[in-house]
Amino acid sequence: MKLFKTLFTLTIFSILVYSCSSDDGNTNENDQLANEQNQLEEAPVPIANLNSDIFIEGASKNQGTPPAPNSNINLEIGSDKAEAFQSSGFNLKFSTSETNIAGAYLLFKDSDNNNASDYFDIPVSSLQTNKSVNTKGKKSLKKNLLSKSNSLIDGEYEIDVDFTDAFPPGKFCADLCIYDEQNNISQIVTVCIEVEAWGGNAAIAGEWIFDRYEDDAIEQTEVVCENEETLTVDYNLEEELAWTLVLSEDGNYYETYKGFDKELNIEATRNSCTAVYENKDDEDIKYSGNWAYNEDKKTLTIIDFKFEDFLSPTNNITYENGSIYFDGENVTASIISGELVIKDTFTELDKTYTDTYIFKKK
Repeated sequence: MKLFKTLFTLTIFSILVYSCSSDDGNTNENDQLANEQNQLEEAPVPIANLNSDIFIEGASKNQGTPPAPNSNINLEIGSDKAEAFQSSGFNLKFSTSETNIAGAYLLFKDSDNNNASDYFDIPVSSLQTNKSVNTKGKKSLKKNLLSKSNSLIDGEYEIDVDFTDAFPPGKFCADLCIYDEQNNISQIVTVCIEVEAWGGNAAIAGEWIFDRYEDDAIEQTEVVCENEETLTVDYNLEEELAWTLVLSEDGNYYETYKGFDKELNIEATRNSCTAVYENKDDEDIKYSGNWAYNEDKKTLTIIDFKFEDFLSPTNNITYENGSIYFDGENVTASIISGELVIKDTFTELDKTYTDTYIFKKK
């Protein structure tokens, strides 16, 4: 018995030493990866990329610089900084109190203030107005997360700026002005953009298995029973649906959903006044794309470029310029007690919610 205790103590000590040294190694690896990413993101984007690798759907590209401002029509931006992503681009949001806006001019320039050879003339018909910012549909397991995109309000507009695959991480700027139907041109506002490098956090890289929800992520509903009692129950049970999230250190990502979930049978629940569930169709699907981590804000962005349905391949989709999944503005990711904790904070009807998703490493 004494020998067993001694061996047990030595084993525990070895595990603790190994754990500490492993943590230190992971910290060093993460610091190195973050430094490499920061160097890429701090580099100026070459003017050649600004000339060749940006496009805006519906806009015309004209040589030279836009017409000079000639009025003080209202133009406001929420921030003079924006975040962009390789192979995807960024959305540039602005607002105005003017009601007869006809379009916008956008001129890109490098970090040394050298203008691109052409500027974009974007008609109002190509500006996103009063529509969902998130281009992604719902995913089966995360119904709440993907359905809570904020819409633009009256007076807000958004320019969808896309990149080719050749666009590098780094920094550049853009001069924006708007014009109305009488050709009044606003004063220029300047926005500087940082294109995130893919990846950037070795700590969250790995293969993760969804374990549980917390807080507002559990979707519940109230059912009024036949006996007039009120029952609050989960709308879905997902024990049979496996969600795997894989984040590679190089910035590639994929996630899979396999199995089935159970959906509340409202009529049967109402009759019995007990939660009754029925199986939904089997799923075997995969999303793949890239991820980026902002070290300063501790936020996670994931962009999908491909969807595969292995049971119904005719549903397969390729998102040419990417489809935003985690938006990088309101989604944080961190390792807590060895678990990956992803939190999404959003506002609906002037109330703020936080959905928390917790994964265990495979």
